[in-house]
Amino acid sequence: MPNVNLPSGVNLYYEIHGQGEPLVLIPSTGFSAEAWKPSQLALAQSANLIIHDPRGCGRSVATQQVYTINQMANDIVALLDHLKIPSAHLCGHSMGGRIALEMALNFPGRVKSLIMAASGSGQVPRPGPDCVPGLPHWLVIRMVEKGFEKALREEYCDTSAFFTDDYRKNNPDTVEAFFQQVWPTHAKLSEYIHLIIARHNWEATHRLGDVKVPTLILIGDNDSGRSNHLAQAEAIKSRIAGAELRLLKGQSHGFFWQAPDETNQTILDWVKKHSAK
Repeated sequence: MPNVNLPSGVNLYYEIHGQGEPLVLIPSTGFSAEAWKPSQLALAQSANLIIHDPRGCGRSVATQQVYTINQMANDIVALLDHLKIPSAHLCGHSMGGRIALEMALNFPGRVKSLIMAASGSGQVPRPGPDCVPGLPHWLVIRMVEKGFEKALREEYCDTSAFFTDDYRKNNPDTVEAFFQQVWPTHAKLSEYIHLIIARHNWEATHRLGDVKVPTLILIGDNDSGRSNHLAQAEAIKSRIAGAELRLLKGQSHGFFWQAPDETNQTILDWVKKHSAK
């Protein structure tokens, strides 16, 4: 699949699979398009699935030194322009949901529907010192003490942040395979810090009332990450008119990989519901 030089300032890697309603998947912080393989490729049986490496991740290279959520939303708009796709359904996981939300706010005519998966609208709904903008103190301490790869391996594989305790106990090989799938094209340390700064300097809670596209908030009822996504999900639902909240029972932050069949069916049902007749 190709890389393309986009006018937003990035040489972007992307892939297209399947036919039907255009559906853009936007991954979590640091992840590339490889995160969706093979778990979400089944979506291509019913949709025109578009996946990409966000700037700073995998095979995409940005020309700017500073990253912002706005830039990454603009990258998707530029990619849709390149593909001559006037509008698409957006599904963003965690930071990817923030990027999707930014695009829905700034380019509502380009967004058929919005799925915010285990995501949030900024720092305001976070508890305690986590609502402070900028590079999070806890993240700096963790990476300094443990090192970059060990800190992220622990988050992804050794805690309940992504996979529940029972699932990790019963499926250790699957959890390890997930890490081996995402790590080779994961953002490196320097780029990862740029992405974290972008994530934690962005705020859109005050703009949620301007979201006019159909919005689904999708989250596991055991999501226990530092971002307090359950509270953020409630804040989003209360501020976006008509937004729907769907709880995935027994799931944590990584429900795309722990429960791919249930997650994929939920996404496809939503896309079908909000597709042109």
